[in-house]
Amino acid sequence: EWYIRQFGYHSQKASSASAPHYGEITPCYVVLPEATIAELYKCFPNLKIIFVARDLVDRAWSAMIMELRDQTMGLSAGEFANGVTGTDKNNNSNHANKRTKLSAAQQRRLEQQSSPSSQPDSYFMDRLRNATHDSRSNYAKHLSNWYKHFPSSSILLIDYREIESNPRDVLLKVAMHIGVEEEQAKQFVTSLNDKEVGQRVNAATSSGSGASTVSSSTSSHQLLTQRPMLKKQMERYLQPYARVFNDMLKTKGYDW
Repeated sequence: EWYIRQFGYHSQKASSASAPHYGEITPCYVVLPEATIAELYKCFPNLKIIFVARDLVDRAWSAMIMELRDQTMGLSAGEFANGVTGTDKNNNSNHANKRTKLSAAQQRRLEQQSSPSSQPDSYFMDRLRNATHDSRSNYAKHLSNWYKHFPSSSILLIDYREIESNPRDVLLKVAMHIGVEEEQAKQFVTSLNDKEVGQRVNAATSSGSGASTVSSSTSSHQLLTQRPMLKKQMERYLQPYARVFNDMLKTKGYDW
């Protein structure tokens, strides 16, 4: 009941054609236990699910960089999920203000320590083998749990690269997937100008200190290309997961 209230369902008529569509986004949902997914289906049988599949190497690299940054700030891996909530204002505020209270020299040292260049390749491979990163790299295993309880028509898989290469087509797919009529969806997507289509939403921002941070998938990818040996090791380790996921894509009618 608490979860349902977060979306204002009680203030809207479910049968109203003009009622808004509610949703949220987090990579945590894909790794939910099967029992939780079954409960979700029981509560929301008409739920529409969208999974954006990023390149496995890029996803893992980005996650490990974020983890390194958080650890440098004093956050343990998974601390946010285990204890810090949106209503825990004091805890959130303490973490948000920690960097702004540092001197300029301390801020620079913090940036250096949180930089991927501060760690050897072996550090990242050890982290990649960690249960958290290893599990989240197994797209097919976790998606299969969702397919056990939700029909394929309720699950839309999107190639992350297509968001940049063909954003209008992605918008059209999403709109139709959540129930917008095809003609209406096409009219909506066509009405958007290029600036609106290319607008970044929930994009990472720089730190409060003004210091530069790894704030986009592009810069993150560039950092990895500067370490070709590490990239090859990651590719070899993640190849079995990529192979199984590609097989799943074929069975679901995708031709990426």
